[in-house]
Amino acid sequence: MNQKLTRAGLALLGVTALSIGLSACASDTTIDYTSDAVTVSSGETLVIDFGMINSSVGDGWVITTEPDSAILGAGTAGTKYLGEEGSTGGGNSLTYRFPAVGAGTTVIEFEYEFRGEVPDDVAEQETARIEVTVK
Repeated sequence: MNQKLTRAGLALLGVTALSIGLSACASDTTIDYTSDAVTVSSGETLVIDFGMINSSVGDGWVITTEPDSAILGAGTAGTKYLGEEGSTGGGNSLTYRFPAVGAGTTVIEFEYEFRGEVPDDVAEQETARIEVTVK
């Protein structure tokens, strides 16, 4: 009898863990940094995808206008190395994550930097402005 209960408990635990994992994935809204606007629900996480950069040579994106903290929480940058394991100097994927904490509309602005500065060449200068509405 105890084995049946243990198996049933483990099965229930597995289903619960799976549903929590799926709901965690479902709570992310991912957009490209070239998007002009997005609407997310309170409690979701907005993920802004900047695609591939190469931080080893100095590529980067910085926040130039922070969102209203009553609407979106602080943004955190995340990278994932895309090069071969053990190699250096490969590209990274870059995302910024913002938790949606309250209803309203706010703006986030970003700017591309190379080695910590805006490139001198106008053709290499790039910005992003995204209006975010949280319902």
